[in-house]
Amino acid sequence: MTAGRSENERGSAGFSLVAVLVFMLIVSAIVVPFAVTAKTRLMIANNEVEQERLSLLAEGLANVVSSELADGFATEKLPPDSTPAACRSGEFTFDVRIQDHSGLIDLNAADADLLSLGFASLGFNQQTSEELAEAAIQFRGSINAFAAQDEPATAVGPAQNKQAPFESVSELQEFSALATTPLHDLHDVFTVFSKRGTLSLDHAPSRLRTVVAGASGSGLSITQGATEASTYSVEVTARRDGSGITGQAGFVIEKFPASAAGFRRLSGSPVAEIPDLAATTSSGNCVALFGTEAAQILRGFAS
Repeated sequence: MTAGRSENERGSAGFSLVAVLVFMLIVSAIVVPFAVTAKTRLMIANNEVEQERLSLLAEGLANVVSSELADGFATEKLPPDSTPAACRSGEFTFDVRIQDHSGLIDLNAADADLLSLGFASLGFNQQTSEELAEAAIQFRGSINAFAAQDEPATAVGPAQNKQAPFESVSELQEFSALATTPLHDLHDVFTVFSKRGTLSLDHAPSRLRTVVAGASGSGLSITQGATEASTYSVEVTARRDGSGITGQAGFVIEKFPASAAGFRRLSGSPVAEIPDLAATTSSGNCVALFGTEAAQILRGFAS
C-alpha cells in the first residue's frame, strides 16, 4: 500500500516537472523573440540618434564654412575645386569640400562643345558625349521652340523635351543614358547657377581639368585665372572613430549681403562619400578649417 502510494507520488512529481519544463519552454519561445526585438530596436534607435547628432553637427559646420565663403576667407584655406580637406577633434573626423560654380558647366548657358566636354568627363565616348550635348540643348529649348518640338527624341535623351531651362542638375537623370549615373557625379560637373557659358579652369574639379587637357582644338569656352565667384557647393561629412555611421550636410549657397549670415541657400546638394582623409593625415585640430570658436565647440562636443 505504502509502495503504491510512493510510486503515485513519484509519478505525480515527474508529471509536474515535465509540465513545468514545457511551460518554461513556451514562455521562452514567447519572451526571447520580444527580448531580441527590443534589443534590436534599441540598437537602431541609438544609431539613428547618433546619425542625427552627426548630421546636425555637419550642417552647423557647413554653415560656418558658408559664412566664411561669404566673407571671402574660406577659399584661402579650402581649394574651391572639390578637393577635400580634413581635420580631427578628439575621436571625430570632419571632411570638407567646396566647389566654386564658375568651375562647373552651366546646363542652360553652355554651348554644345562645353556640354560635350562635361559628358566626356563622366566617362562617355566622344560620339555619345556629343549626342548628349545635343539632347541637352533640345531639352532646354532653342530659339525656334516650335521647330525644336518637331525634333524626334534621341536614343540618349529624355522621352520628352522640356522646352524650358533646366531647373536642377537632377533633371539630367531623365536622359536614358544618364539614368544610372550617380547624382553626385552629375553635380560634380554641371550646375544651373553660374549663368556663365564659360568654364573657369582654375576652379574646375580634377575630372574636368583632365578632359580639357586631352581635348583637341581651341574652340572650347575655357577661361584661365580667378573669376568673381558668388555661388558655391558646400559639403561636410562628420564621423566618429570606430563607427560606421556618418553625418552629412550639403547645399548650394550664394553670397547674399542682405542676410545676417552673408549667404543664402539655393538648393540641397548630394554629398559624396569622402574617404576618411583625417585618418591618414596629421592635420591637428580644426582651427585651420573652421576657425577658433568653432574648433572650441568641437572640442567640447568631443569631450
